[in-house]
Amino acid sequence: HRKFAMKTLFVSGTDTEVGKTWVSCQILRHLRNMGHRVGAWKPVCSGAVERDGQLVWEDIEALSEAIGGDSTDATLIDRICSQRFTFPMAPNVAARLEGREVSDEILVDGPRIWRDHADLLLIEGAGGLLSPTSDGMLVADLALTLGSPLLLVAANRLGTIHQTLATLEAAQTRGFNVVAVVLNTVSNDVDPTLSQVNESELRRLIPDTPLLVTARDSNFSVEAPAVECAAWFQVS
Repeated sequence: HRKFAMKTLFVSGTDTEVGKTWVSCQILRHLRNMGHRVGAWKPVCSGAVERDGQLVWEDIEALSEAIGGDSTDATLIDRICSQRFTFPMAPNVAARLEGREVSDEILVDGPRIWRDHADLLLIEGAGGLLSPTSDGMLVADLALTLGSPLLLVAANRLGTIHQTLATLEAAQTRGFNVVAVVLNTVSNDVDPTLSQVNESELRRLIPDTPLLVTARDSNFSVEAPAVECAAWFQVS
């Protein structure tokens, strides 16, 4: 495990497009409002949009604003994520298409850049827990190397029970400390009955793991069964 000066929390997902960045931003804002000095680090990011002739990574922009920073500050953007690729696919593949590669050295030592700027560092992985983050490392490999506790985000939609159980099993098999699962409603099109069934079944099937239920059009809240989210961060 790498040793860093600040406490860390690794946010990963059961899949892509589950709302990891939205949940991460809500947590960061909550912690800032409580007076904590927070940082955000995304080890690698792929998928840019063009705006006014410039490439923009919307996840990084959102994270920078959540920690109270200026999303146009190039130094801050590099501190949040220095390995950025254009194509919207797995980072190692996106890098390959650009004639580049993801640096494992930066992946495992990247949090050190935050040591003088934050006491709590939220790390957001790309894609799901078993997604490639480089040619040699899955997201899970990186999170284990960093020694961070894990927060899993799942999308409240058809198939989420399987995705959540499979990801939790993979995490627990690898020895992760999973602090909670966030069941996030990412679309207004989800049938309310399906949403309720997902929640009730997950509460039944993973009784020992705190389950938080939220939605993008609501404020993120820490429910009674879960610890206050600053306590999720641990010294790595």
